[in-house]
Amino acid sequence: MDTKMQQNEQWEAACDAADFDGEEMMECRAGERDVLLVRLGDRIVACPALCPHLDERLAFGFADGNVLTCSKHLWQWDLETGDPLGIAEKRLAVAPVRIENGKILVDTGPLACGDD
Repeated sequence: MDTKMQQNEQWEAACDAADFDGEEMMECRAGERDVLLVRLGDRIVACPALCPHLDERLAFGFADGNVLTCSKHLWQWDLETGDPLGIAEKRLAVAPVRIENGKILVDTGPLACGDD
């Protein structure tokens, strides 16, 4: 990994890894951000906890494969890329997650790009 990428990383503890065992989605706090953790097969990604459309809690929605759907107006995103699908008109910031010393850590740097 190059030095520039490492400098932009902002890893924050979100929760104990044991708290996410068996869960598909879970809202938690990573640093100063509310995030939604979503299981994608054998890995986990994070995104903002609120829909970029009308601030609905994305934890009320559902994930199917790599597609996240908001329950309020059925906006959808590809969780691999953050690209909008269907009727969604805005990207969803998606951040990498890693597990270290029993903690789930989120790189909150990519989530900052979704700030208004």
